[in-house]
Amino acid sequence: MLESNQAGIDIDVLRALSDETRLEILEVLGSKEMIVNDIAENCRVSRPTISHHLQILKRARIVNSRKEGKEVIYSVNMATMTSLAGSILNFVAKKSL
Repeated sequence: MLESNQAGIDIDVLRALSDETRLEILEVLGSKEMIVNDIAENCRVSRPTISHHLQILKRARIVNSRKEGKEVIYSVNMATMTSLAGSILNFVAKKSL
């Protein structure tokens, strides 16, 4: 279920971003597309743990996935991240008036 608070900030996105491992995954992904094995090689946790966290990020629409042969390729959903940034900036602007 997708929730937003009164400021229009997506709570599910914030929950998904509240985990250090998921932030590490996003940092590794950056602006690239990667498969789980490549992400796991660059993170400090196991491949199954990476897969678990990617599913959480995917449910929150923070990452996109597409299938290519037997591999699933992940990338950051910049639309979601841009929307979050805009909502936070709007919140800050309203509070500083």
